[in-house]
Amino acid sequence: MAPRHIALVLLCVLVWGGSFSVIRWGLQDLPPLAFASLRFGLVALLIPFVPRPNTSWRTIVVYGLGWGAVQFSGLFLAIHHGMPTSLSSVLAQSQVFFTMLFGMVLRLESLNARKGLSLGLALTGLSIIASDESAEVPLIAMALSLMGAAGWASGNIVVRIVATAGQRSDSPAFIVWASLMPALTLAALSAAFENHQTIFNLTTASAVPAAIAVLYQSLGALLIGTLAWNRLLRHYPATTVASFSLLTPIIGLSIGCLFWGETLSISAFVGSTFLLFGLISNLSVTTVHAK
Repeated sequence: MAPRHIALVLLCVLVWGGSFSVIRWGLQDLPPLAFASLRFGLVALLIPFVPRPNTSWRTIVVYGLGWGAVQFSGLFLAIHHGMPTSLSSVLAQSQVFFTMLFGMVLRLESLNARKGLSLGLALTGLSIIASDESAEVPLIAMALSLMGAAGWASGNIVVRIVATAGQRSDSPAFIVWASLMPALTLAALSAAFENHQTIFNLTTASAVPAAIAVLYQSLGALLIGTLAWNRLLRHYPATTVASFSLLTPIIGLSIGCLFWGETLSISAFVGSTFLLFGLISNLSVTTVHAK
């Protein structure tokens, strides 16, 4: 990778690594779907000032639903239902393997022995985490985390297809317009299933951290982070870029332990290790191919 692209990778993982703890912080005062909707809604407010990107409505809608509504409803609900931020940052990286699987289904990627090994290690790790009876992580939280990872992967595939067609998805216009669909979808789900009394009862003391959490999620993690991520996807294969997100769980784990006092059970630690080894193995595959 060129030095400027390595800098973009580091920017992404730093912003996204801290994002999981910011989500938990914001969920103390905001319902999960409403919080996720505000994350996209704040960026979507820029639509009147940004021309529509030179991509089809279908691309904008499909990307917005997968990358936006599916990914972040899964992530926010998982943390809301008891998923530790440290473990959620690890499970989110299963998007690498969903990206690989979706790519193979669509014939954008091919399976070989090393990729098979990577998938095997990842599945072993996920199985160990899911079978941990001593952990206080509900299965629904784990399922929601994996749903979010699959949504992230679908966005990777859409961006790669768009880039192959010679179109751009790394412009502010694309991110702003793509934010409209998840903002509306998540707002509708929130209106149907959530109690918003907590929002109306916010005091000044609680409204300030809630606002900071929304601003971090929308302007930092969403606008800046996604722009940098999509620019990388424009220049490199989706699996190659996705593998560099390996650094994100390291930051997420560190912040979760330092600020929230979270600890991983032995099974969760072993499972996370298998999953991370799968990511490392997949990274070595893409590096060899890049040469």
